[in-house]
Amino acid sequence: MVGPNNTDQDINVGEILECTVEQIMPYGAFVRITKNGRKGMIHISELSYSFVKNISDVLNVNDKINAKVIKIDEKGRIDLSLKQTQEPPAQQARPPRRTPPVNRDGTRENFRPSREPREPREGMRDFHEMQEAYREANPEEADSFEKKMSAFLKTSEAKITDLNSRNSSRSGRNTRRRNNNSRDY
Repeated sequence: MVGPNNTDQDINVGEILECTVEQIMPYGAFVRITKNGRKGMIHISELSYSFVKNISDVLNVNDKINAKVIKIDEKGRIDLSLKQTQEPPAQQARPPRRTPPVNRDGTRENFRPSREPREPREGMRDFHEMQEAYREANPEEADSFEKKMSAFLKTSEAKITDLNSRNSSRSGRNTRRRNNNSRDY
C-alpha cells in the first residue's frame, strides 16, 4: 500500500483519475485510485447534479469510474467528485416576463396605478386629523417626546397593574372553588 507522502506518483487537485468503488456508505463512496492505490472519498453531494437520496442508485461496489480530485487535505485525504467530470445540466431558461405593450401616449395597457386614497368611513377620522386635533388640544405636550413617553409609561403601568389584579382575583376564586369541591362530607 502506498502512503500519503508518496511523491513518485503525485496526484493534483483538478486531475481526473480512474477509480474503483470499494465501499458505499450513507454519506458517500470510498474508492481506490488506480494510479497510485490510495483511497479517496466521493461525498454524496458530489455524485450528481441532481439530488441523490441513495448512493446505490448511482454507484455499485467494483464499478470503474473517472473522478476529479477536488481537495487533498493536510492529512493526505483525497476528496473526489463524480459530477464535476460531467457536463452540468442546461439551465432551463425562464420565459421572459410579459410586459404590457406601450400605448401611443407612453402609458402601458393594463397598468394599474397605485390606489387612490380612500375616503374615511363614516364616523372614522383620518389619523392626521386626529393628530392635528391632539396638537391643538394639547399644545404644551404636542412636541415633547419625553412627555409623550412618560404618559405612555404611566398608562402602560396602570393597565398592567389592572390586568395583574384581575388575574390574581380570578385565580383566588378558582382556588377557593377547588378547595370547596374537595371537602369531605
